[in-house]
Parts: sequence; structure tokens; C-alpha cells
Amino acid sequence: TSMAEFLGKVDGNLSIGGSTIPGNYILPQLIGKFLNNFENVHISLIVNDTEKIIEDILAFKIELGVVGAKINNHNIVQDKLFEDDMRLIVQSDHKWASKKIVSLVSLLSEPFIIREEGSGTLKSISNSLKAIGKNANDLNIVAEMGTTSAIIQGIKSKIGISILSTIAVKDELASGSLQALTIKDVNLKRYFYLTIHKDRTLSPLCRAFIDFLKSA
Repeated sequence: TSMAEFLGKVDGNLSIGGSTIPGNYILPQLIGKFLNNFENVHISLIVNDTEKIIEDILAFKIELGVVGAKINNHNIVQDKLFEDDMRLIVQSDHKWASKKIVSLVSLLSEPFIIREEGSGTLKSISNSLKAIGKNANDLNIVAEMGTTSAIIQGIKSKIGISILSTIAVKDELASGSLQALTIKDVNLKRYFYLTIHKDRTLSPLCRAFIDFLKSA
């Protein structure tokens, strides 16, 4: 189904859920571009952690979600939408700031800030640690914060370092106030998934938006 087929015929309300990174840093711009093509369309974007977005999809509260974790639930259908480049983020005068790469073992002793439970980021880190026989509890966790922006401020305030999506810190990386490092032998690549309910018949508006996302 092409975008043209829907143009002029699509109207109504669409509720979309986005987990932290897509919800704060990616979807707002895409929604803006999408709305330029349509007149009688209203979109509400709910930003929450991955678990909450999935709950809302299962409860038929939102039609579509974009989240950063693969979900094992037979009522949920997911499609890879785009890739996220996760890195270890440190402030510009941190002892590692000039390094390109650090070992996972050295990371375990360094003060570390994590996102609260339910975050896709935390799942990615845990999976990487499991692969070398460690887990998230082996990190030297000094603080737990509810939002990515709080973590960014925490890193700048020298509370600790963290693993974040480079999408969330692209301005800081460009200005040099933060640095992004690779962790040796740890694959932090992950995907954002287009997520829907298996049994829900999608509205024409939702289908148009999905086509738009895939082409964008």
C-alpha cells in the first residue's frame, strides 16, 4: 500500500507509544514530517519505558509502539525499524575521554549510572555482561535515574558514566562536552522495533504511518 493511496483519505486520531530514545529523539521529528502530508490527522505520542508501552499495546490503549527491546509475547508482533548505536558515554575530562575503546572488566570498577528497570538499554547491557559470565550487579552502580536526560546531566556532573544511545547525546558529542567509547568485545548494537498487537486490525491512518516510518 503506497502513501499516495492514503493521501487525502486518511483522517482521525492515532495513539503511538515510544520508548525513551524513539519517543524523545526520533518520533517527534518524523511525526512532524508525516503531519505535513495530512490535514485532518491528530497524533498523540506517549513516551514511556518499553514495558509500559507493551502493556498499553496489549490493553489496546495505543495502536502502535516503537521500542528498543525484543519482546517475548505471542500477542505482540515486532518488525526491525532502525538500528541504534549504543556507546559508553563519559564526560570530556574523564580519565578515559581520549580513549577509543575500554575493556568490560575495567568498566566494572568505574562509578556507573543506570536507567531504572524496564528500560531496553539496561536489557542490552545485561545481555552483554551475561555473555562474559557477569551480570548488571557486578557494575559499580552509584545512581539509578528515571530518564536518559537525567543520566546525561549526571555524567556531566561527574556522578558516573553510562551506556547510552548516541542518538540521545548527538549534540553533546558534536560539541565535545561528552565522549563516546566502545567497550571491547561487547556488542551494544540494538534495534528499535515497530510493535503492534497481533489481533488488532490497524486503522488506515496507522497503516499510512507505518508505511511512512518504513520509508523514512
